[in-house]
Amino acid sequence: MIEDGTSPIIGRRAVLAAASAALAAAATPGQAAEPSRPHPPVRGEYLVRGGTVVSVDPSVGDFAKGDVHVRDGAIVAVGAHVSAPRATVIDAAGMIVMPGFIDTHWHMWEGVARNLAGDDPKTGYFPHSRTLGVLFKPEDNARGVRLCLAEAIHSGITTVHNWSHNILSPDYAEAELAVHREAGGRARFSYGYSRKTGNNTMLPLDDIRAFHRKWFSTPGDGLVTFGIATRGPQNNPIEMCAEESRFARELGIPLTTHVGIAPGKDSMVVPMNAAGLLGPDVLLVHATNGTAEERKILGETKTPVSCSPFTELRTGFGVTPVREFLAANVPFGLSIDTTVLCGNADPFAIMKMMQNIADGTAQSEFAITARRVLEMGTIDGARALGLGDRIGSLTPGKRADLILVRTDAINMAPMADPARMIVQAAQPANVDTVMVDGRVLKRHGRLVTLDPAKVMREAGETIARVSAQIAKT
Repeated sequence: MIEDGTSPIIGRRAVLAAASAALAAAATPGQAAEPSRPHPPVRGEYLVRGGTVVSVDPSVGDFAKGDVHVRDGAIVAVGAHVSAPRATVIDAAGMIVMPGFIDTHWHMWEGVARNLAGDDPKTGYFPHSRTLGVLFKPEDNARGVRLCLAEAIHSGITTVHNWSHNILSPDYAEAELAVHREAGGRARFSYGYSRKTGNNTMLPLDDIRAFHRKWFSTPGDGLVTFGIATRGPQNNPIEMCAEESRFARELGIPLTTHVGIAPGKDSMVVPMNAAGLLGPDVLLVHATNGTAEERKILGETKTPVSCSPFTELRTGFGVTPVREFLAANVPFGLSIDTTVLCGNADPFAIMKMMQNIADGTAQSEFAITARRVLEMGTIDGARALGLGDRIGSLTPGKRADLILVRTDAINMAPMADPARMIVQAAQPANVDTVMVDGRVLKRHGRLVTLDPAKVMREAGETIARVSAQIAKT
């Protein structure tokens, strides 16, 4: 979420009541899983056999009953009948096989504060986030990220964009990065500012350079890539933004910022364009109140936008301009943003919301198809993160990031068109299997690399401890 420049203290009673509930919920036994492991599972050779294949690649097509061959972390073949005699068979009968979902903007450190934004200006999201954030330790950030990653994998999200805006020191970034490596999902980790950072303040460029040199200066496995999260021209002078942009481009690091949330105010797209601050390597978040001229600029410069319809509506940022973005050829992907506001990480619900917004604002049942919305949640998100050549579709040669969605649940019966079923009917509980880079991270509904009960317990401990600190102030 973008900053509003104020810093009131959140109400003690509201935080304590919600924290007590969170801790109680965390103490309840959750989904069973294997114990946490220090490293993700090894890649295997798999034949995902006999599922309804939705490739999201027109050149590959779909198959009412098809196979996907995976080897060494890559998709080898997709077709009606694929031979792979040495592969371990994953029976996909009765399931939809499709690429995993791509999240393009998520403040994951806040995950322990789910639904704690209050009902008035003193207890709303912005004061809540700042008040909690300054009290967090590196391990608290890590616990938020771990909770979000557990939910992401559970929900079929194979790539996340960890938009980290509570890095009070490099130790916080180290702690978050360690969790990404532990969980095994694909991610962009964007190093940002902190809850103590005020307006007119430069990012800690020396810290970012050192972190980049330590962790991302040599080629790795590509699972976690690096980015920069900046406050942008709505909080800082354009000259400061230009310096941050020069820094990022010198290192070849993509940059992302929030824009365009206030109705009737300049969303800063025009001055950013004049200063050369737009392009495919810059991801803008929200942009809900931009003008037609600004959307034209975004389309011409191929500057992607991250859309989070649930939080944009909840905060009063406005209605996500789905049809307007499409008409202007603006690249965009979908976003969780923060479970402090949206409550959960449900990519199916976000897609359904995008279709309903498009149809509702057009006052037509036929403004957009479910198939087009499914592309938003997969290949469009991959392209928005600069990863469209690696993930986002079941295309031979791409990395094996895929999910299996069961169709034998009550909410999925009787089975109809698979794209419409995914967008309009499916839920996270229907996700049976999740594979990232050829590694199985969820199987038969169970997480493999993370222990949900432990994750929830630690999240509850953090929010209870920090809330008690607030109560003493």
